[in-house]
Amino acid sequence: MSGELNDLLSALSGDVEAAAPTLGERRLQLLTSTVRRRRRTRRTVESFAGVAAVSALGVGLWFGTSQHGPAPVTPVTTPTPSPTADATPGPTTTPTPTESATPPAGSPPTRESAVDDATVLERLQHPRTGEVWQAPEPAPEVAAELDDGSGATFFRVGTRGGSAIYVGVQPDYAGVLATVGGLYEIDAAGARLIACPSARTGDPCLRSGYELPSTVVEDDQTFYDTLTLPTTIDLGDGWRFTTTSTQGSAMFPYERYGDGSALLGERAVDQQVLRSLGALDLVSETAPSDITGLTDVRYGIRTPFGSTIYLDPDDVPGGTFGAIRWDAGLEPTPSGAGVLATAPGSGVCFARTFSEESQHVPADWRPAGTTGTGVRVYVPAAGGTALSQQVRAWQSDNSWGLEDLTGAQLNGADAGYPFPTDAEFLAAHALYALQGPSGEWLLGLRGDAVQVVYECA
Repeated sequence: MSGELNDLLSALSGDVEAAAPTLGERRLQLLTSTVRRRRRTRRTVESFAGVAAVSALGVGLWFGTSQHGPAPVTPVTTPTPSPTADATPGPTTTPTPTESATPPAGSPPTRESAVDDATVLERLQHPRTGEVWQAPEPAPEVAAELDDGSGATFFRVGTRGGSAIYVGVQPDYAGVLATVGGLYEIDAAGARLIACPSARTGDPCLRSGYELPSTVVEDDQTFYDTLTLPTTIDLGDGWRFTTTSTQGSAMFPYERYGDGSALLGERAVDQQVLRSLGALDLVSETAPSDITGLTDVRYGIRTPFGSTIYLDPDDVPGGTFGAIRWDAGLEPTPSGAGVLATAPGSGVCFARTFSEESQHVPADWRPAGTTGTGVRVYVPAAGGTALSQQVRAWQSDNSWGLEDLTGAQLNGADAGYPFPTDAEFLAAHALYALQGPSGEWLLGLRGDAVQVVYECA
């Protein structure tokens, strides 16, 4: 397994560096240390700018975390809501079973190179491809046939014609991701790994960190309308989510079927549906923060069988710090070009996108800019606030590294934390706020202001 991991990391480093050339070494370092829990010979002090996605990749590739499993439901035929249905907030982790329409006789559905979002949404509600989803049921009986060496837990999640559909969820690791490593169909001819589930040609196919067992063949022909992602989901008021960065990222092929923590049921998931898309749901997911008064938030697409494909910050309004349009005279120093956002309430290794305030004090904030989608952005009042000081202190105090020659531990600014004073933190607009799609107040931290760590272990 060690040789296989090294080969995969070596190959993956090229993908990651191509995606963000200035960050390749740090991204690969976090990936390696997270997976292997082994220190490297150099400390990490470079800019964050996207490392949250890579730390998720490191664990998503090989390991995962568990969340509260979905409550059993009885399979039903999907209702027919409008593709632009109103948001339907409400905490839930239960997938909605979806039955597709029978394809017309003699004209099976085919993939298309360009599918507009209106068509994607229509097919999410009225799929042509024959799959019927159900609440996940443990299926240990198929482990011997499907296990690729990852130690996955298998669930039956549906049928398509004469085939049963299963997913394999890789083991829990460090509270980050329990990646769905594969989706399979088993019929009288045997088992197939469904490698390219999208109805849109050119969308990424699954790349596995493991060799397929001899009992499974790779199937790149079968696809599902209900697993084809729209490119844009518009909630109004500037809250326009996309999936293009997520699907185009170096890690997406390894996480094509999302995080299956909800299926394992080993830790609670707190999700709210922002919009039902038929077979898929746009959701927000919250988790405890390390700073009192904040709750961390990230966004994702929940699949019909209950996994969640988490969206990159680039696909979330306000998630790209470098894309904020600052008001004249209020430009940050340094500029933050190319920097993504992360949740100010947590550290670098497993951070979400934003942190939600439990109590918002308008007088503590002043308008300063606008996201690319038109959402107003605020920064702390002149001179800072108790919260801005608390966030900077937490990120600095929890930064650490190792001295190159002696191996002695370094902390705070000595470890490379780039904003050693509150004045520098404020000048950089390191902490900012925007009002969320449900009226909540969300805080973002520019990614290079997050804690510096030697490794994520």
